[in-house]
Amino acid sequence: MDPALCRSLNTMSLELLADYLNVEFTKIDQLYKELLGDQQFLDEINEQIQKVRLTYQKGIFRHSNLESVDWFAIQRIILYILVRLNRPSVCLETGVFYGGTTCFILNALRRNHFGKLISIDLPRNSDDKMSRHYLVGDSEDIPQGLDIGFIVHPAQKERWTLIRGNSLEEIPRLNEKIDLYNHDSDHSFAFIKQEMTLVWEKLNSNALIMADDLDWSNGFYSFCVEKKLYPLIITDNGKSGLKARTGIVKIDHPSRKKKDITG
Repeated sequence: MDPALCRSLNTMSLELLADYLNVEFTKIDQLYKELLGDQQFLDEINEQIQKVRLTYQKGIFRHSNLESVDWFAIQRIILYILVRLNRPSVCLETGVFYGGTTCFILNALRRNHFGKLISIDLPRNSDDKMSRHYLVGDSEDIPQGLDIGFIVHPAQKERWTLIRGNSLEEIPRLNEKIDLYNHDSDHSFAFIKQEMTLVWEKLNSNALIMADDLDWSNGFYSFCVEKKLYPLIITDNGKSGLKARTGIVKIDHPSRKKKDITG
């Protein structure tokens, strides 16, 4: 990774985010710099990586030490900024795997001294995973001795509730209104539509939605058209050839009411 190039691309994405949210870029940039300078968070990540590498060395765990959070996808940096900026009371995440996204949200909640994260994922190597999108393959198999969210440091878990189960079954059981929802579970078309439809009934009127791996199906786009939402699409900034992989939706975005845009 070229740190300078990555940071430049990330800054361009964050300029788009500021414009979409109608927020001064200086506020967004300040939170990005806050994250880059958070040595405690980086130390916690590296501590977990060094433990995990004894049994697992795929993806980010190929490296014994990370010099910067820029090694992670821009999606996670944006989630940190959104949580810090909007101070959500309840965040919902579907799909955890090793917990890369989870720890960024939890770190932002810790900084806020407010809010909580509810994460839903199937139990470790559940048979249900066999029916997931074909692009998953064996990339999310968790080796013996590790569990869901294995990069999440114990110091980050105070505001975290992990529910082991199928999101389509667990979401209807949630009793709280959701301020921020991150979809990173099964990215197949039908599953995304079902999951987002269930979550929709529980979202606050000014909630934020984020979805990853948009290039795996048209489910997110179909949902946005159906609900007349106006999304912001962000590229992966070189980690996957600049693919448009992350979608962000502010439910009460002004463009949602413009028929020329959303129909």
